Amino acid sequence: MRFRNNNLLLRIGMGDAYGMATEYIKFPRDNDIRAQCLAFQRYIKHPTHQDHPGLYTDDTEMSAANARVLIAHDAPYTKLQFADAYVAEFARGGRRKGYSRGFQALLEEIDSGAELLERLRPDSDKNGAAMRAVPFGVIREIGPLLEIATLQATITHDTPVGRFSARAVALMSHYALYEDGPLSKIGVYCTSHLPREDAEFLKIFNKPWPGVPVVSGPYGSIGLTSVWSVAHLVSQERSLKEILLKAIRWGGDVDSTAAISWGIASARYQDETLPDFLERDLERGNPHTGAPYLIDLGTRLMDKYA
Repeated sequence: MRFRNNNLLLRIGMGDAYGMATEYIKFPRDNDIRAQCLAFQRYIKHPTHQDHPGLYTDDTEMSAANARVLIAHDAPYTKLQFADAYVAEFARGGRRKGYSRGFQALLEEIDSGAELLERLRPDSDKNGAAMRAVPFGVIREIGPLLEIATLQATITHDTPVGRFSARAVALMSHYALYEDGPLSKIGVYCTSHLPREDAEFLKIFNKPWPGVPVVSGPYGSIGLTSVWSVAHLVSQERSLKEILLKAIRWGGDVDSTAAISWGIASARYQDETLPDFLERDLERGNPHTGAPYLIDLGTRLMDKYA
């Protein structure tokens, strides 16, 4: 691994928590919220559905769960290992709000991964499989990386877009960690390694995201548009700060876009100076879920694979 990144989970959490303030906000009602976020001075509270500023969402929580599976187990991995981790991390985080409505309700009713697998319908084409796939970039070989990213995707998003989105994010993460080429070549790398099943989606790596809110719509499902926007941000922007501010300006699912992009790109921008509040105030300073926890988890992940 050329770019060991102990802060991989921490950066996911920071991007997630900061981007959360502008997730799907409305204009002109929320012009002031966006302006405050673009000032990049402190965590901002979402105008309608966040209890406190600086809390991360399911993007980070499920990424942490996937990292814990990679640390605790070896191949061959199973769906039950991941499902158990999702349930356990949900409990660890205090049963936080912010998951999709149906998934949140299910997590609040069950006590085990077996129950989750039994009751879940994995037919979503949203971005849940992608948002938690950055940790898989540590897998050394491309074949096993694609297999594990696909396996965990099928738990919740066993659809063409769901499987593609997870594989693409895992590959972008792997490129940033292992390859020495510039991030501007990340799309070429993905195109050369993704399976034939994903052929219909590869066009997104050949043209920039059009600069509109990242949502389901005329450009595809949120699973596809999330990968498209992340590929643009990681390959075109030149710092974590620029990535985050561009995601905020675009709008839509900002927290997922920022979390995935920061998780990937942070391997290459480890010397970037970021404001102290991002680490200090993450999760309101809670050592059980915040920066100390994510740094420890990231370090253990790198210890095993780097």
